[in-house]
Amino acid sequence: MHTTKKYKNLVYYLEACESGSMFTSLPKNTHVYALSASSPDESSWGTYCSPDDMVNGVEIGSCLGDLFAVSWMEDSDLADFTVETLDEQFANVKKLVTMS
Repeated sequence: MHTTKKYKNLVYYLEACESGSMFTSLPKNTHVYALSASSPDESSWGTYCSPDDMVNGVEIGSCLGDLFAVSWMEDSDLADFTVETLDEQFANVKKLVTMS
């Protein structure tokens, strides 16, 4: 996509265990800002797990989200993107995500 000029700048968020492995060889000159939930060799951590996994009053016995993805989405809900930069969002999310 970079070679064929399909974008000017690209922001990529990836949530998965070992998701950092997807960006280890990303060239520096592609104008891609990539964030991942974990390093290449670690798990991504769940959140809203028991006892906070209630859906319509029923505990479902599973985590409802990933700590990185939920933190990023909650920051996005609160952010004013005419003011908050990607670097600031990264710093905000990094403070919240302490286990991956």
